Amino acid sequence: MQTTSYSLGELLRRAKEGSLKIPQFQRPFIWRESQVALLVDSMSRSYPIGSLLLLDRKPDLQLASRSIAAEIREGYPPDNSIPSGASIDVESYILDGQQRTTSIARVFLNAHPTKLYYFDLKRMLELHHKEETSWIRVMQRRKTQPDRKNNNRLLRADITLHQERADIYVSEYIEDSGDFPEFAQNRNAAREAAARIKGVFETMRNYKVPVVTLERDSGVESVCRVFETINSTGTRLTTFDLAVARFYPKPDLRRLWERSLDDYPILKNFAVDGEQVLQVLYLVVSARGGKYPDPTRSNLLALAPDEIEQEWIKSSKALAETYKWARAHGAWPKTLPSHNVLVALAAVKSLFLEDVTAEIWRDPEFIRRWYFSKIMQAGASQASNYRIGQDFNALYRYVKDDEEPSVATVNLNADIVMKLKPSDVRYKALQNVFATTIRHDLIFGYSIDSESVLHDHHLFPKNAGKRFDLPRIMLDGICNRVPILERSNLELGEAYPKEYFQKIADQARSQGTLEGLRRRLDDCMIPGDPHDSNWLDRFSIEQFENFCRERADLIVARVKQVVGDSLKTDPSSHDELADDSDV
Repeated sequence: MQTTSYSLGELLRRAKEGSLKIPQFQRPFIWRESQVALLVDSMSRSYPIGSLLLLDRKPDLQLASRSIAAEIREGYPPDNSIPSGASIDVESYILDGQQRTTSIARVFLNAHPTKLYYFDLKRMLELHHKEETSWIRVMQRRKTQPDRKNNNRLLRADITLHQERADIYVSEYIEDSGDFPEFAQNRNAAREAAARIKGVFETMRNYKVPVVTLERDSGVESVCRVFETINSTGTRLTTFDLAVARFYPKPDLRRLWERSLDDYPILKNFAVDGEQVLQVLYLVVSARGGKYPDPTRSNLLALAPDEIEQEWIKSSKALAETYKWARAHGAWPKTLPSHNVLVALAAVKSLFLEDVTAEIWRDPEFIRRWYFSKIMQAGASQASNYRIGQDFNALYRYVKDDEEPSVATVNLNADIVMKLKPSDVRYKALQNVFATTIRHDLIFGYSIDSESVLHDHHLFPKNAGKRFDLPRIMLDGICNRVPILERSNLELGEAYPKEYFQKIADQARSQGTLEGLRRRLDDCMIPGDPHDSNWLDRFSIEQFENFCRERADLIVARVKQVVGDSLKTDPSSHDELADDSDV
């Protein structure tokens, strides 16, 4: 790395020449005016504002980029206010410092698209010593942009770069405006006041911005790593962000992805990232070439542009159809356990069929079992690119050669179910099991299908934890949840199960539909038989933990129906409880 510094004038010269570029993987300019004012105020006090990180463009590392978000206009700043120097031949990417560089250019080059910056000279005298920023004024841009406004009290920010003109304007305002009657008989006081303002402007003109430039031999992976490490907003640079910059303008991945989101809203609903389309595409291209490497970042960035253009539409469609399949199997955006398994499934769909909406599996029930066994693994959402590749290869051989893939063992029993946290991927997987196997609403008995909007209802209300000191892990646990329709959720509210099941049972008894209620209870994995006179005792506060254990047994039995012999309930074979946040 090389370390240097730019004066304000040198930084503005580069901005005006257009030799500072923003890589396309960076987000747009987002600073608020209050942040811009704080930056300028800090410069006026010679406070540090952090260093810029640059990477010089070179033939073997050319990223798609854009100019800084500033409209450079002729005549700004005033002539001779930026130091002369040879034009800079090398373009540089700003890896860190886009917001600061853009803000400085907008203020001192009069380059904001719709606004103007003025310095309030009177407020500078009154407030600058108080760490106050209100002396920096922002106004709407008009047809004319006068140097001075409000009886010369406001001075346009870019004028301050021209020392001679700025000094004259400051002196004229202090001495002639009439805003300072106390100076009428005291010219020395007036000169001292003018000198204070001129000193602030001089501090800004002489401000030095530290600049760190990466070595020219830095590769794309190094650039990505550095950006992720130093980015002050905490924004993680995704593989898709980097691919957009890598391949632009042909293909324009951002535009392709936006079109896919418009064509397939389900991708937006499930917060799918464009990287997953690239992974599907890469697996397809590799398999056609007889190779089966993993869809790593490096491999995705090594795709040929024509391969992306040829396969993008089909890969996007296959991915969308696979998410529809997952939705039909109980997944919702908030309960989707893993994107990675769906990438492997989508790649096989895209590879084998022109019509990716058709069913390609010889045995849909087997694929269903395979899928649920995958997502029921502890830490499944953290699956690596290696695992995606392995899953794809197994499914590819299944369709191509009728070689049935192995089904993962699901280690689960009632003790584990009772202690699962909502952040555990297996908790989400169980929510999928509920959504795909519960066919009738618990309260009203209405039919539920894959398009029904369900609410995740607490059987014992959440406020019971404080009132009766119930274990929080079980109160929020899967054993105390059931998906029901919105109408039912509103009907129950924060009621207690012994109360509402009493009403439901009494109504069913009077209508002769008690057997129908029993079937709904079985469907929703609620223990007991409403024909039993002691059935309601299960729902008393005192029986809460026993209720959770009984329901945990029913949940495990339901999982058995879905994954079959893949389920192992022997405690000695189970992994430790895993929380996704710790994996």
